[in-house]
Amino acid sequence: MRIALLISVGLLLATSGMAAAATPPFGLFPVVGGAHYTDDFGNPRGGGAHDGNDLLAPCGTPTVAVVAGTVRLDYGDRSGWMVTLTGKDSWYRYIHMGVRGDASSAFAKGLKNGSTVKEGQVISYVGRTGDAASAPCHLHFELHLGDSVVTPYPWLQAATILQPDPTDPAMMSATNSAVSLTIKGTVVWAVSTGTDGRLLIRARSIKASDGSTISRTGIIVLKADSTTLATIRAGQTMTLVTAAVPLTSERLDLKPLTWSLATATRTR
Repeated sequence: MRIALLISVGLLLATSGMAAAATPPFGLFPVVGGAHYTDDFGNPRGGGAHDGNDLLAPCGTPTVAVVAGTVRLDYGDRSGWMVTLTGKDSWYRYIHMGVRGDASSAFAKGLKNGSTVKEGQVISYVGRTGDAASAPCHLHFELHLGDSVVTPYPWLQAATILQPDPTDPAMMSATNSAVSLTIKGTVVWAVSTGTDGRLLIRARSIKASDGSTISRTGIIVLKADSTTLATIRAGQTMTLVTAAVPLTSERLDLKPLTWSLATATRTR
């Protein structure tokens, strides 16, 4: 009887523990509109095992508090801009926020250390700061239960995904506004094909209209219309301005044909 009683008590405790573990620590997806991700928790990284899930979305996509709580805002060489959200029974890290060295592209306007936030409130914006500068734009999302960091993947799979709300100014932040480039350099090649064309320029300097850091030089391939290309020749020194578009990883990396020429001025 004693053995049977101990077994029964053990089963009861195990069942209770499973029920507690199955209680969702959060019910909202952290990235507005959703994201691409896998359960990469525990995968090898340069500094050790991966402590979260990487949620890939365009730079500037709003992220929300998955629970009500308080926030701490930090910056680290590896993490870049980071939000720590502390709820009642769990806490979270939002890492690699923003695209610039200043905090304006990383955190929601008015957010401060110790701010109290509601579940679903915009707190930060997807980026690639810290050691993610050469990676696609993403949110590194961590879930902590007490002293343990655990994979958030099962709860991300079941979480409700919020859609952009045009009436919420935080979801229409300047982080999501269109950005143009001013490129100074020498034209290498320009060709038209029907109404479309391609322009290659050897860039000496590049400035983004929002102050984003784009330090690469060398040859850049732009889309261009035939009318603009009609007056451009190889060897000319030019100042080019691109059409304004939202930032993405590909555009930050100056991948070919991700930017379109808007105006061209010959430099003497």
